[in-house]
Amino acid sequence: MSNKSNLAVLSTTLAATGAVVVGAGTTAHADTVKAPAPEQVQTVKAQDQKLDGDINQAQSDVDNAQKNADQTQNAANDAKQTADDSQNKADAAADHANQAQNDLNDAKSDEQTAQDKADHATDDAINQAQNDVNDQKKQNDQANQDVEDAQNNVNHAQDNVNDAKSNVNQAQNDVNQADDAVSKAQDNVNDAQADLDKGNHAQADLDQAQDDLNHAQDNASKAQVGANQADQAQNDAAQKANDAKQHADDAAKAQNDAQHKADAANKAQDDAQKALDDAKSHQANPNQVHLSQEYIDALNDYARANPEDDDYQQILDRLAAATKKEWELNGGYVSDAHDKTIKINSQADLDKYINELNQYAQELINNIRDQFGTENVQISKGSEDLGQAIGDAYTNNNWDGGTDGHDFDTNADIAHQHGLTQLSEQDIAMAMSKVLSNSWGLTLDDFKRGLYDAIQTLLFNGTEWDHAYSIAGNGLSAIGNDVWMGISWDIADASNAVIDGQTNISAIFNFVYGYTIDDTSKFDTTPIKSDVPSQSTIDQLENDLKTKQADANAANQALATAKANHAKAQAALNAANTALNAAKANQAKAHANLTQAQAAVKDAKAAVVAAQHALDEANANHAAKQKALDDAKAKLADAKANQAQKHAVLNDANAKLAKANKGLADAQAKLAAAQAVLAAGQQALADKEAKLADLKNADKALADAKAAVEAAQKAYDDANTAANQAQIEADGDQVVYEHLQALADKAAKALADAKARLAQLEHQRDINDAIDGVDNGSKGSDKNYDENINHNGSNDHNESNSANTSNTWDDSTLSNNSTMTNDSSKIVTPAMVAARAMSNRSRSQVVKASILPQTGETNNNEGSMIGLALLSLLGAFGLAKTSRRRMH
Repeated sequence: MSNKSNLAVLSTTLAATGAVVVGAGTTAHADTVKAPAPEQVQTVKAQDQKLDGDINQAQSDVDNAQKNADQTQNAANDAKQTADDSQNKADAAADHANQAQNDLNDAKSDEQTAQDKADHATDDAINQAQNDVNDQKKQNDQANQDVEDAQNNVNHAQDNVNDAKSNVNQAQNDVNQADDAVSKAQDNVNDAQADLDKGNHAQADLDQAQDDLNHAQDNASKAQVGANQADQAQNDAAQKANDAKQHADDAAKAQNDAQHKADAANKAQDDAQKALDDAKSHQANPNQVHLSQEYIDALNDYARANPEDDDYQQILDRLAAATKKEWELNGGYVSDAHDKTIKINSQADLDKYINELNQYAQELINNIRDQFGTENVQISKGSEDLGQAIGDAYTNNNWDGGTDGHDFDTNADIAHQHGLTQLSEQDIAMAMSKVLSNSWGLTLDDFKRGLYDAIQTLLFNGTEWDHAYSIAGNGLSAIGNDVWMGISWDIADASNAVIDGQTNISAIFNFVYGYTIDDTSKFDTTPIKSDVPSQSTIDQLENDLKTKQADANAANQALATAKANHAKAQAALNAANTALNAAKANQAKAHANLTQAQAAVKDAKAAVVAAQHALDEANANHAAKQKALDDAKAKLADAKANQAQKHAVLNDANAKLAKANKGLADAQAKLAAAQAVLAAGQQALADKEAKLADLKNADKALADAKAAVEAAQKAYDDANTAANQAQIEADGDQVVYEHLQALADKAAKALADAKARLAQLEHQRDINDAIDGVDNGSKGSDKNYDENINHNGSNDHNESNSANTSNTWDDSTLSNNSTMTNDSSKIVTPAMVAARAMSNRSRSQVVKASILPQTGETNNNEGSMIGLALLSLLGAFGLAKTSRRRMH
C-alpha cells in the first residue's frame, strides 16, 4: 500500500474516532516543515521526567494503600472473630436464662401443691388420718394371722403328698417284681411244652429230612451238567475275545499311523497359515493404492506408445477416462493413531524416521508394481543416502520442487557424488503446504499421508502420465532392471505463496537402475530387508497354504476312516469281552451252584441222621417231659395271683396320691389369697401413714416450697440480667466489626484506585515511548512528508484549543482500555497519537512555533497543524511499519 493510501486510511480512522482536533477560523499555508528546535527537545524530556516522577509517586501510593488495606482488613477480621465469640456467649447466656425460667415455673407449681395440702391439714383431718392408720394396722394383724394359718395348712398338705408318693413308689416296685415272676414262669411253661412237642414232631422231621436229601441230590446232578456247559461256553467266548483283540490292535495301529500323518499335515497347514497371517499382518496397511484392470491396461499401452502412432490420441483418451474412475476406487487416507502421536517438529525429527518413511513408500509402490507385474523397488543404505542428500540440497537451496520442478544440475552433481552416472528417474509431487513456525507441529502420520497423496497425484493427476509409469515401473528403460529407490523431502518457501510464511513440502521419489551404478563403493546396493512382504510373496504363501490344506484334508479324511475302523473293531472287542465276562460269570455261577448243591446234599444227609437220633430220644423221655410241663403251669398260676394282688395295691396308692395333690393345690390357693389380702393391707397402711405425715408436715413443706420459689426467682433474675448484658456486648462488638470492615472496604477501594492510577500512568509512558519511536523513524522521510503537506493544500477549521499543561490523560478511550494486554499496549494507534498530542500543550506550542511559517494567522490554528502533522507522519511511516511488523 502506498504512503498516500496509508494517509487516506489514517485520515478516515482519525475522523471516526474523534481523536484529531483541528483549529478554528484560520487557514495555514505551509510549504515545508522544519525540524524541532533544541529547546523543544528539552521540554519533551522534562515532561517525560515529570511522568516518571508521577509513576514513582503512584507506585509509592500503591504500596502505602496495600499496607493500609492489609492492616484494616486484619483489624476487621479480628473484630469479626470477637463479635462471633461474643454472640456465642450471649446465646449460651440466653439458654441459661430460659432454663432458669423453667425451674422457676416448676418451683411455683410445687408451691401451689404445698399450699393446697396445708389448707386441708386441719386437726380433725389429722385425727381422722391417725384413726385410719390405727384401724388399718389392726386389719393387717388379722391378715398376718390368716397367712400363717394358710401356710401351715400348705405344709401339712405337702407332707401328705410326699407320703403318698413314697407309697406309690413302693407299690410300683412290688408290681415290677410280680410281672417279672409271671414272665419267667410263662417262659418255663413254653420250654416244657416245646420239649414235649419234640417227641410228637420227631417222625415228621425225619420224613422231611429224607425228602430234602433226595431233592438236594437231584439238584447236584443238574448243577454238574450246568457247570460242564458253562465251561465250554467260557472257552468259546475266550477264543472270540482273543480274535477281536487282534483286530482292535491292528485298527489302533492303523489309527496311530493316520494320526501321525494327520498331525504332520495339520502342523504344516498351521505353519503355512501362520506364515501367511504374519505376512498379511505386516502388509496390513489400509492405505494401499488399488488399480482397475482398465487403468493398468491403458497405462501399459501408453508406456509403449509413440506420439506419432495413429491411435495415440485414442490411448490418451482411454487413459484419461480410466484415470477419472481411479479416484472413486481409492478412498481418502486413513490415519494411524500411533503415528499421530509421533511429533515431527524439525528436520532432525524427520531424519529419525527417514528409513520408516522409505519403507512405507516402498510398500505403496511395490503394491502398485505387483498389480502391474513389474520389478519391485529395493531400498539400500546407498539409495536412502542419495535421497537424503537430494532433499537436503533442495531444502538448503530453497528450491520449491513441487512448483518449480526438477533441479537437474543438483540431481546430476549428487548422482556423481554417490557413484552414479546419472539419476535414472525422479518424480516430485506436493505433499503438503503449511505455515511452519520454529516448531513445525507435524506428526509422522502427516508425512505418511503426504507420501500417499503424492503417489496418488503422480498416478491420477489426469494431465500427464510420465510420472505414473515411472511409479508403476512399466517404462521400457525400467523393465528387467534392478531398481533402488530413496525418497527426499523438499522443504522450501512457496514460490506461489498466497499467505506470508507459506512453506511447500514436496515428496521426491528418486529411482536408480542397476546399469547407472558406476562406483559401488559410493553407492551401497545391499537391500534393507523390509518388514512388509510383497504381493507375490503373499500369493506364494497362499498357494502353499492351499497345498497344505489339501494334504491336511486328505490326511484328516484318512484319520477319520482309521478312527471309524478302530471304533468298529473296539466295539467288537468290547462286545467279545462282554460276552467273555458273561461266560465267566455264568461259569462261576454254575460252579458255585454245583458247590452249593453238593454242600446241600452233605447237609441233608446230616439232617437225616440228626432227625433219626431225635426220634429215638423223644420216644425214650416222654413221661418225664409231661410232668415237667405240669409243674411249670402250676408255678405260673401262683405267679399270676401274686401279680393281681400287687397291681391292686398300686392302684390304691395312686388314688391316694391324687387326693393328696388336690388337697395341696387347695391349700396353696388359700395361702395365695391370704397373702394378697395382707399385701393390699400393707399398701393401704403405707398410703394412710404417708397421708398422715403430709398433714402433719404441711406447714414445713409449704415453707420449703416458698423458699425454693424465692431461690428460683433470684436465679432467673441473675441469669436474665447476664443474658441481656451478654447480648449488649455482642451487639457492641458487631458494630465495631461493621465499622472496621467499612474502613477496610474503603482501604481496598483506595488500593484499587491507586493501582488504576499507576496503570494509567504506565500506559501513558508506553504511548509516549511509542510516539518517540515513530518520530525517530520518520527523520529520513522529510521529502515524502513535504510532498504530502504540499498536496494537502489549505484547511479551514473552527475550534478553539484548550490549554492543559498537565501530563494526566483524561481521554475516555484510554481510560476504558486500561486493562489492555501487554501486546496490545505496544501498538501505536491514531487515537493514542492524537490524545498524546492534545494532552501536552507545551509540546504542541513548541512544535507549532518551530514548524509553521509566519503567515499572520492567530494561535488558534495550533490544533489543526498538530493533527495534520501527526496525520502525515503516521500516514507516511507509522501505519506501514505496524503492518509489516504484524506480518512477520
